[in-house]
Amino acid sequence: MKNAKTNDYKMEYLKGRIKAFFNFGFSLKEFLAILFGCCVFALSMPPYDFSIFAFFALIPLLIILKDKPFSISLRLGLIAGFISNIIALFWLWFLFKTFSLALFCILAVFWGIFAIIFTAVQKLYNYKVALITAPFIWVAVEFFKSEQWKLKFGWMSLGYSQHGNEYILATAKYIGVYGVSALILCVSAAIILFFKFRDFKTRAIAAMGVLLALTLIICPILFKGKPIAAGKMRFYGVQSEYHFNKRMELSLKAKIKPNSLVVFPEYSLIGSPRQNPDLEKKILEFIDKINSYFIFGCIEFTEDEKKPFNNIALIYSPKGKFVGKFQKHHPIQFFADGKPGTGYPVFKIPEGILGVGICYDFDYVDVARNLADKGAMVLIAPTMDALEWSKTQHIQHASIMPFRAVETGRFLLRPASSGISMVINPQGQILKQLGFGKVGIIEHEFPLLTGKTFYVRYGYLFPYLCQIFCILLLLIGSIGYWRKRRAN
Repeated sequence: MKNAKTNDYKMEYLKGRIKAFFNFGFSLKEFLAILFGCCVFALSMPPYDFSIFAFFALIPLLIILKDKPFSISLRLGLIAGFISNIIALFWLWFLFKTFSLALFCILAVFWGIFAIIFTAVQKLYNYKVALITAPFIWVAVEFFKSEQWKLKFGWMSLGYSQHGNEYILATAKYIGVYGVSALILCVSAAIILFFKFRDFKTRAIAAMGVLLALTLIICPILFKGKPIAAGKMRFYGVQSEYHFNKRMELSLKAKIKPNSLVVFPEYSLIGSPRQNPDLEKKILEFIDKINSYFIFGCIEFTEDEKKPFNNIALIYSPKGKFVGKFQKHHPIQFFADGKPGTGYPVFKIPEGILGVGICYDFDYVDVARNLADKGAMVLIAPTMDALEWSKTQHIQHASIMPFRAVETGRFLLRPASSGISMVINPQGQILKQLGFGKVGIIEHEFPLLTGKTFYVRYGYLFPYLCQIFCILLLLIGSIGYWRKRRAN
């Protein structure tokens, strides 16, 4: 009898543990709503590009987070982040296999952090305040994820969903890509405030949020301004994964006009002509034939055992004179991609000032902005995206570039090894491109532009202000909370 009671107790205990394990603290209906939002988020991003979906993607999460405890909010944020990224960045599985799951988990953590801060603001203030401040909370977390830590990764930032929407993209010259993220969240929060609350005051706040977003979109259209051109040059960007000699043959067949700008992709040469006289002689012979400025990516070997090389781009004049080099600032994580560069050199030539960044450098805001701030009249981005990294990877990477052109008010010239090579104007429009996997030369005459956008001067500060705002919001709310608790 005693043994039977003990067995019953053990069975009940086991059932309780199993039930507790599967009790996530939210219903199946709520999970399905989160899943729907994740699918909408992924569809708003390239290669699908249903950009309007971005304004609705986070609405399910923001609604479900209402009155949830911290532990449940964290779970919801982690689940939403993991599913959204695994759908949008599925190609990482083919590149990293099971390790990609760890990357998805890392990216999901930032969604969890957003959910925790959103819940904290709810508890310290109320749900309405949390919704109103959600755009600033999102940007504060997104900016840290994308730009401020060792594994920074800007892809799938909410603002990049609008890379093909020229009206919203135009706002980036004032507020940058993270400002566009805030604009999207502002509309999402306004939709919830308008339909979830019936009082006039709340609906007025929602209407003001939408009005603010519309103002930011309309102002760049009404006040376009004309960029000042200091001159013109012709660009020849070579797209090919073939050997360096093949790239040179391809260029010579193109009948390049004198004093043009000929650019080869990143990693065009294994070794630097500055360290190898025979290689430099070969380069100078090629320059003599094209009679143009020549920019190409190569490897510069170092004596550092941990980082045995630098990933650099070299610039030569039409007369074969060495103009300068740019060292890649942002090596790709988990790849042997050289030692990070320092400083933001620009290169003065008789025609104007050239700004060069290498591939992954333009995935972040700092290199392009600093080059434009130092007077660069055009941005040049030699890029190496391996063919086996998939077409989706190439499309998603290329979709970031229009933002750098709009933010800086410069033409962006991007010759990529296997695509997508592009010429982008300061409005973010792709004037010419060479598709994924193709071999050829992209040619275009472009103006060398002067002047600085609002973003280059001041707008880049917006995400930092969002982070300061969030700290103050939590600090002031916490002080008020402890005062009330002491009083009671």
